[in-house]
Amino acid sequence: MTSQRHWRDRLLGTLQGQLQLATYVTVFLGFTGASCAGLWVSERNLFRQHSMMVEQSAAGIAQALERLPDPPSRLRVQQQLESISDKRTIFWFQQNDGSLIFPRSPLQPPSAYLLERAQAQPSQQVITDAQRRFLTKEVQRLPSGGSVWAACDVSVSSLAFSSYISWMILIWSVCLVLTLLVVTVLVRRIVRPLRQLSELTETVTADTLQNSHVQFSAAPEEISRLAENYEELLQRLSLSWSHQRQFVSAVSHELRTPLTIVGGYIKRTLRTGDTLEVSQRNGLQTAEQETLRMRHLLDDLLDLSRGDSGRLSVSQQPVALLPLLEQVQELAQSTQQRSIVLLLPDSAELIANADPDRLQQVLLNLIENACKYSGPQAPVELALLSSPDELTIEVRDQGIGVPPEDQERIFERFQRATNAPAGEGSGLGLSVVRLLVEGMGGQVSLRSQLGRGSVFSLHLRPVERADHT
Repeated sequence: MTSQRHWRDRLLGTLQGQLQLATYVTVFLGFTGASCAGLWVSERNLFRQHSMMVEQSAAGIAQALERLPDPPSRLRVQQQLESISDKRTIFWFQQNDGSLIFPRSPLQPPSAYLLERAQAQPSQQVITDAQRRFLTKEVQRLPSGGSVWAACDVSVSSLAFSSYISWMILIWSVCLVLTLLVVTVLVRRIVRPLRQLSELTETVTADTLQNSHVQFSAAPEEISRLAENYEELLQRLSLSWSHQRQFVSAVSHELRTPLTIVGGYIKRTLRTGDTLEVSQRNGLQTAEQETLRMRHLLDDLLDLSRGDSGRLSVSQQPVALLPLLEQVQELAQSTQQRSIVLLLPDSAELIANADPDRLQQVLLNLIENACKYSGPQAPVELALLSSPDELTIEVRDQGIGVPPEDQERIFERFQRATNAPAGEGSGLGLSVVRLLVEGMGGQVSLRSQLGRGSVFSLHLRPVERADHT
């Protein structure tokens, strides 16, 4: 079933397959129609030639029979029939009363089967009798009421025609196969520029827009115009993407300073404002939280913009993971106000190749994400796993989980799980996580089950202690 679906998709699911299939069907019908028509015309001409020869031979005997006295004597009629009959063609005479007169021996009269079939249809017909084929017809009707009949043996001509048909079928098959091969090559050559354009489209990303070009040395005018339009579209997209990155970078950078100032004033007001009412203090605390959230969003945008332009600063150096994870637990515990469980292995000091500040940013981001989609009392686990080939840091939650169809794209920009509550998050946090982890030479992965939580894993390269010292 899979193989049949594969071939069906190749024939009907692509432009090349549809062109080939349409051409194959057209060529097959054309070849078959032309061959059948040619064979039919050849067969008609063959029997027409035999019929004309029989009619020419019978013309003289008809005139001779008309000159005989009425009714003619049987002997005279047999003599006239013998004069034009031979081993391949037999003539006989049907009198007014329906009786038949045949040539005398050594010629044998037609069989009863042949006579019955011939008398049933006076017009020309081909009858097979005892593995022989006869062309029978009423060749002449006399004014006196009698008629002259003929049976011409066309077996030899039929065998020759059958051989001709066999050769025609062989030639037809060879020509058809060669034509289909030529059609296949031509169709592939015609659609090659389209395939190249499709392959180029698959490789175009935001980072390769500026360096992507479409060049065809020899292509039809329609495809060349399509390639030119596509080239202009890439240039416009590249310019638009460049302006967008510049705008995001500039806005993110310019807004960080005023947000920092606003956040500082709010903190100082809360710290020194002993006369503030409860509603005022609650309002300032809300403003502080929103300011912090906006600051995080701007930091994410700025990191993504720097990653797009190749200016993201991520170092790779030996980092002791145990103290860093303890510090991350302490910071997360104070900001998230929930239980953050730290699970460390019973082993020596573990050192990974990473950027300590960026790694801390990534872990805090993942913990914040876990708390956002978990219940108020559900704990979040921060675990460190060790193996000879890699060090793995896992952030485990007991939240809503991620649907299987969303797990592949959850790390893309502005992509959120379909079951995520409306208004929660911007869809940038996990894309920044992947950008920073890959910048440190590591990988990030996800395991999740709906309703049972998610596990985000950071896979880092270990650093041997000897190399570290």
